[in-house]
Amino acid sequence: MSAKDDILSYLKSKGHDGALQSELYGIGYSRSTIAEALESLEKENLIVKKNVGKKAYRIWIVDEAPFPLENTLRLGLLRAVEYPHALLTAHDLKEKYNVRVLVYNSALELTNALSIGKVDLACSPLITQILYALLMKNIKVVSGCGFAGSGLVMMGKLREGVTIASSELSTMETMLKLFLERMGLGKVKVTYFKNPENAVESLLRGEIDGLSIWEPYLSLLKMKGFNIYHYSDYFGKYPCCALGVNLGFLDTNEALFHEFFEKFKDNTENLEKRKEEAVELIVRIMGFKEELVRESFGGFIYDYRLTKGQVEEMLDRFGLKVFNLEKLFSSQDF
Repeated sequence: MSAKDDILSYLKSKGHDGALQSELYGIGYSRSTIAEALESLEKENLIVKKNVGKKAYRIWIVDEAPFPLENTLRLGLLRAVEYPHALLTAHDLKEKYNVRVLVYNSALELTNALSIGKVDLACSPLITQILYALLMKNIKVVSGCGFAGSGLVMMGKLREGVTIASSELSTMETMLKLFLERMGLGKVKVTYFKNPENAVESLLRGEIDGLSIWEPYLSLLKMKGFNIYHYSDYFGKYPCCALGVNLGFLDTNEALFHEFFEKFKDNTENLEKRKEEAVELIVRIMGFKEELVRESFGGFIYDYRLTKGQVEEMLDRFGLKVFNLEKLFSSQDF
């Protein structure tokens, strides 16, 4: 381990709170070594520091700094196959900007990171983004991202008394409750998970009876012989994740934001032409096996277009009525 490695490890443990430079003097290196390491890390765009007082600096790793960084884009995604167009766009901009893709397991944690400002753009459930936009007023929804692509996985028969896991305040929870109503099932216990990998393992161990989840986990469990109910078979094309933006990033990097969004739309329109590149990026960044990515790639409908009617229908399903809905969206065309 080097001074640079130890500094990054320490800063990572501090999260979005960061650390005073003076704190780093206690990790076992001389002041001159710490100063040289910090200078090098700053040049490599791995850390950022701010003057917080007379000769006092607070330091963060770039992936945790809770504020926008000029010419830097931190794109947050959930671990899914829902974002090939976003991954292609991030890849296209890497030569011009400092672009970082950050993968989260929890929709709430990702959308919270967007609200805090340590993620600049994020693809997370539309309902989660709207709730944060209403409560925190520091993010806006930019566009659609993926539609459908989720369903219910059952170990056995769908019946009263089973236990089904879902992610909380998400499309998974909304669609699960709608599906259970459609099937006339009222006595079902719903539990919540933060990590989809752990939820899948829990299902495989028989600790739960069912799982409301997205691709590629649907395809993975289908290959293992589980019963699959695709929500799109019952409710058509419904919005899942949306592209959201932190307003601080929008103010600081307006040109970068518009460049990303234009490329995002173009990559959505031409996704089939770049499918092989997209598959490779999903495999490398998300860590899924190539066979599974190819099997589940068509599970989502990839589209940036999102209408007011689609949003209102989704909110109605969640039991919400939002006035002045347009204020929650960055586009004036919404």
